[in-house]
Amino acid sequence: MCRLRKRVVFLFILCLYCALFLTLILYWMYTEHINFNSEDIEESSYADLKKEQQPMLYTTKKIPVEIWGKASISLYLWQHILKGPLHSIHNSLMNVGNLTLNNFEFSFKNGAGFIQTTVPQNVQYLVLVINGRSPDKVKQAEEWLKYLKKLKQLKKVCVVLLGSEQCENDWILPYMVSRGGTVNVAFLVYDSPLVDNKEFFQWPLGVAEYRGFPDFSESSIDLLSKRPYLGNFVGTVYKNSSRESMVTFIKKRKWTDKILLIERDEWIPNETSESRKHYIEALQLSDLTLSPVGMNTECYRIYEALALGSVPIVEDVVTRGKCARTPPAPLRLLKQLHAPVIWLSEWTNLSTVLHHQQQLSFREITKRRIKVFNWYKNFKRLMKQK
Repeated sequence: MCRLRKRVVFLFILCLYCALFLTLILYWMYTEHINFNSEDIEESSYADLKKEQQPMLYTTKKIPVEIWGKASISLYLWQHILKGPLHSIHNSLMNVGNLTLNNFEFSFKNGAGFIQTTVPQNVQYLVLVINGRSPDKVKQAEEWLKYLKKLKQLKKVCVVLLGSEQCENDWILPYMVSRGGTVNVAFLVYDSPLVDNKEFFQWPLGVAEYRGFPDFSESSIDLLSKRPYLGNFVGTVYKNSSRESMVTFIKKRKWTDKILLIERDEWIPNETSESRKHYIEALQLSDLTLSPVGMNTECYRIYEALALGSVPIVEDVVTRGKCARTPPAPLRLLKQLHAPVIWLSEWTNLSTVLHHQQQLSFREITKRRIKVFNWYKNFKRLMKQK
C-alpha cells in the first residue's frame, strides 16, 4: 500500500514537471513568434516610412493642345478666358502665346499670316476657332475643316464657331465625328437649336476684342464712386428699328440728362482710339447700359457692361432667323447662369426701371455694382472650365 502511494505521488510529480516543461516550451515559442513579427513589422513600416519621406517624382506628361484662331473671338478665349500671354511676330502678321494650365500645355496662334502651310503637322489635340457669320466666312471655315484630314496625328478636335446671327449653322454638321467628320465637339455662339450639351455646346459672344476692348483688372475699375448717369447707349441707330424706338422714347421723355446717348447712323467695324475711349467712359459713368436688339439679341455690349459693373438692360426679344425661340431663349446661357441683367419686353417699360433705380441708396447701388463685376469674373472662370 505504501509502495503504491509512492508510485502515485511520483507519477503525479512527473506529470507536473512534464506540464511545466511543456508550458515553458510553448511560452518560448510564443515569445519568439511575437518578436519575429514585431521585427518584421518594424522593418516593413520603416521601409514604407522611408519610401514616403523620399521626394515623389511626378511623371505625368503634359498634354499639348493647339489653339488656332481664325475668328476674332479667339482673342476673347485666349486673353479674357484663359488669361494667356500674346506676342506679335513676323511684323505683326501672327500672334502667338503659350500657357501651361493644369495638365495641359496650350499653344495659341492667330493672325493673317497663320495659314494652312504654316501650321504644325504633328498636332494631336486641337481647338479651332472659326467664323461662320456670312457665306464668305463659311467658305473659309470649311477650307480649314477640310484641311484637318491632312493632319495624320490628329486625335481630338474641338471647334468654337462664331455662327450666323440667324443661327444658320447646319453647314457644320457633315464635319462632326457623328457624321463621319473630324470634329468631336463644337461650341456655338448664339442660341442655336443644334445645342444639345453632348456634341454641341453654347459659347458666349464675349467682348469685342477685335476692337481693342481690354480685359480690365479689378484694381483698374472704380466700383465705389458715384456715377453721373443713370444709363447709357452708345451704338448705331438703324432706321425703323427697336433702337430708333428706344432713342425716340428717351428723347420724348427728356431723359438725355440722365441717359448718355452717343448715336451713329452707320455701323463701324473698327473703333478709333478716340471712339473706344468714349465708349468705355460711357460704361464707366453709368449704372445701367441699354442694350436693344440688333441683328441678334446677344451683343458685345452686354458683356462689356458686365465687365465694368454696369447692369445691362436687355430687350428680351428673339430676332428673326433659325435661333431657338422657346424659353429660356433668347440669351439662354446668361439666363441659365442667372446673370445680373434687367430684361425688358418693350422699351416703354424703361420708365419703371429708371424710377426703381432712383429709389436705391448709394450703398445699394455700389453693392450691386460689385455683385455684377464678381458675377462676370466667375462667369469667365466657368467658361474656362468648359
